[in-house]
Amino acid sequence: MVRKLLFVLCAMSLTLASCGRQVTPNRPGTSGGLLPGTMQIKFNTYQPLDFVNVWYIIALNTSAPAPGSNGEPYPFNGNSNQNWVNYSFEIIVYQLQGQSAPTASLVQFVNQSGPGRGIIKVPTQPFTVTPQQLQLNPNCNGSLTQFCITIDRHVFSGLGSATPTPSPTTSPTTTPSSSPSASPTASPTPGAISGVWYINWFTVLPTSAGPQAGGSVIDAPGALGASDQQWLPPNTNYDTATVFDSPWNAVPPPGWPQVTPSQAQIAGGEVLNAP
Repeated sequence: MVRKLLFVLCAMSLTLASCGRQVTPNRPGTSGGLLPGTMQIKFNTYQPLDFVNVWYIIALNTSAPAPGSNGEPYPFNGNSNQNWVNYSFEIIVYQLQGQSAPTASLVQFVNQSGPGRGIIKVPTQPFTVTPQQLQLNPNCNGSLTQFCITIDRHVFSGLGSATPTPSPTTSPTTTPSSSPSASPTASPTPGAISGVWYINWFTVLPTSAGPQAGGSVIDAPGALGASDQQWLPPNTNYDTATVFDSPWNAVPPPGWPQVTPSQAQIAGGEVLNAP
């Protein structure tokens, strides 16, 4: 009788569980089943992704907002003339000619002494981290219009000092008199890691020098595209101590500028987090 009763109870609960194993999908607004300490960032395009002819950038500010700013790492500020305002890291997703699959590389922006004892921000050379720390799914939705990056957030706090890219081509506008030294007088230091992050999405043209910070921006969220400095995602700042699933959708042309090639036209993004 006991065995029959257990069988009946198990059969009645099949729609919710299979004898103790949960089979219902994740509820909307959750972390989507991510492991603790990880974040997933999705990048959506209107046309199928072309990692060879378009490079896809996820910019992150993992520190506090720069004075007088909203914290967002806009592509307009993604250069040495603007001193990489609100840039802590860039994830570059690309595929070089001859490669069989796209790659995700990481750039860190470190502080070093500049002319006149000021502090300037310098990008490192792109580098890869272990697949356990940064996972790329180049076809996340099965339609070739979305890729996903899953990040172990500890990788950002554990990077420490890194080697900056030699000889930045231009100096920040605050110190136009001379260019930064290729060999800094002091060891470069990373910015402080905050619990609240700011994230942006944009596309750039490939460069003959290979993946690197900067580049010619093709498309970015906002009414002014690559020049926009007003757009903010719905979840302006992402609190890494909380569980969230925060998507956003781009305004299709003619509301936002139409770009060429069409594979660079951004359709939206999403950020999921598990504390």
